[in-house]
Order: sequence, then structure tokens, then C-alpha cells
Amino acid sequence: MQVTLIPSTDKPWDGIEVYSYELAKRLSKRNIKVIGIRVGIKDDVKYVNQNFKLITAGTPNYTKGLGYYYRVFRAITKNYREINSSEIIHAIGGYYSAIEFIPFKGRKIVTIIGASSLREKKKSKRIIRTIYSSLIYKFAKKYIVPNEFIYKEVKEHYHVNNLEIIPLGVDIEGLTVSERKDVLKEKLGFEPDDIVILYLGQLVHGKRLPELLTAFKKVSEKISNAKLVLVAWGYLKDQLMELATSLNIKDRVIFKKPVPYCERKYVYGAADVLTMIGDSFGDGGVSSAVLDGLGSGLPIIVARGSPNILVVKDGFNGFVVNPSNPEEIALAIMKAVENREYLGKNSKYIAKELDWDLIAEKILKVYKEIY
Repeated sequence: MQVTLIPSTDKPWDGIEVYSYELAKRLSKRNIKVIGIRVGIKDDVKYVNQNFKLITAGTPNYTKGLGYYYRVFRAITKNYREINSSEIIHAIGGYYSAIEFIPFKGRKIVTIIGASSLREKKKSKRIIRTIYSSLIYKFAKKYIVPNEFIYKEVKEHYHVNNLEIIPLGVDIEGLTVSERKDVLKEKLGFEPDDIVILYLGQLVHGKRLPELLTAFKKVSEKISNAKLVLVAWGYLKDQLMELATSLNIKDRVIFKKPVPYCERKYVYGAADVLTMIGDSFGDGGVSSAVLDGLGSGLPIIVARGSPNILVVKDGFNGFVVNPSNPEEIALAIMKAVENREYLGKNSKYIAKELDWDLIAEKILKVYKEIY
């Protein structure tokens, strides 16, 4: 069997790229031929391994408006013959719109990794998002969604059938480290006995970062060696630095640039607790950082009502909090630090049920059923 994945990469960044990359790795290990298509400036072909062929399609460097959508469509048409030789053409997210009306011999599958309509609070904007999504997701042989939040949205509003829930995976193998935690802390510039509270994501509204810093102020008063480490980028950095200064915790709040995907395991490996308390910037999907936190065996603090509660069970592998209540957040962090061995062990237990090898088997089963 040959499968085309759109988009594709060997150096993933966002959730869609991670999904495609991890799936490609697992399929190619199972002797499935994988053709990956990505947009670039110059044409290029690279074999990630003997079964995973990554094609970069050179396209005009349009970045505004509909420019990128045109580039994806151009990449598809440039490589039509190669794609048409595949039994399965699997697109992730909105990239599916580029193949919707193109006839292929193979079966089309889409993974709707997040429903953008879920992030809109205004009814008018949500209606627009829903209409748009119902138009771009058509004519697939099978629709894969990662959880019941997105399943319900797609089922009720996108007017598609043939839905199947297959969760997002955890790359347990790729998150495994051989070094001790204290050694990893020293390599990242911390003291071996520092308690590292980690946030990994964007510095943007909706992530409840001011509340996190306010909560950490309370934590730092109880745990003298605690450090809040934000491995992130975004437009709120200056504002958050000012807040840290005003709270008198500037020397204990560390901002670090995002790391390459293959190096993320060292950041998680050095952490003691992961915080992801955003509650209004999601699209129904479980945070990729939370999934990595599971695979790294970390206690995790998440927001009540967010999709992250699907994998973080209050008191079992972390805590579920009201993200607008710094007192509650601080208490949860301190309890997580105190019980980090027990909670972290349970995170790994949940991660095993979501291992990418198991997820890839479920997706491969779908391929075989429809072809």
C-alpha cells in the first residue's frame, strides 16, 4: 500500500505537522510506502527513510490572504501523478480543501484535528466558521476526529458522515531520555535541586499566563527553589516580563526560546510539573504539549472545561483548576510538586494507551477497511 500525507515534514512544528510526521514514521516502519507533500521555495526530494519519500514543491512565496492556500493547491497539482499513484490520500485539517475537488484513483481521508468554530464565542463568527468548515470538508471517504468534542461539532454542524474517533498520539519513544533529571536541569542552566514549573506554548491571550504568573508568585513564597520556565514565543512576552517584575519574581521566571521538535524531550525531562491552563484559545483538540507531558511522566495542571481534561484526571495524573483563580492554581501546583512521583507515574500510564504505535495501527485499519 502507498499513502500520501498532506502536509508533511521531517521537522514538525505545529500540531498538524506533528500528527503527519509521527504517522509517517509509524506507517513507513510497517512497510507502507509514504509520500509526503510539503510547500517550499524550491523543488526537492528527500528520503527520510527507505519507505518515506518527502517531496518539497517549490511555489511562489505568497504569505498573505489566500496565498498559502494557493501554494498548497499548486504543490498538489505539481505532484498530481505521484499522488495519484497512492491508494490512500490522507490530508490533515484544512489542507484537505486543496484536494477536495481533485479526482484521484485513491481514497481520500481527512483528519479534522481541530474544529475552528469551537474557538469562537460570538455567535455570528461561529456561524461563519461553521459554514466555512462545512464547505471545505466534503467528499472524503472517511473522517477521523480525535475526541468527542470535535466529533459532536462535526457531526451536528459540518453535515458529514463516516466519522471515527481516533485520539491524537503520544510519542513515548521520542520523549525518552537517558540522563537524570538533575543533569538535564544543569544543562539548561538551572540548579540540580530547582523545582521547574514548565509552560510550553505560545505567549498569547487565552493561555491564562497572567494568572499563571500571579499563582507562581504564591508558589514561590512556599517553595523557595521553584522556577517558572516558559519555553515559548508570542506578543505577550514584554507584558509578562513587566508583570514578573511588578510581582518581584523576575529572577525566578525564565523565558526560553522554543526548541526543535527532536530536542523537546530534554525540556520536559528537566521539568517537575507542566502547566497548561488556557481555556479560550482552543479548537477542541488536546494540547500537543499536554500529550508530550504525559509521555514524559509529568504531573499536569489544566483548565476546567478544556479538552485537556480528556487526558488529565483530577488527582490522578494532575489537577483540573479554575484558570481565573490564582489561589486554586497555586494550590494545585504545590500539590503536584509534593506528589509528582505518583502523579507522573499515572501520566505515563495514560500515555501508554495513546502511544503513537497504537494510534497508527488504528489509522492503518481504517485505510484497509475503505480501500
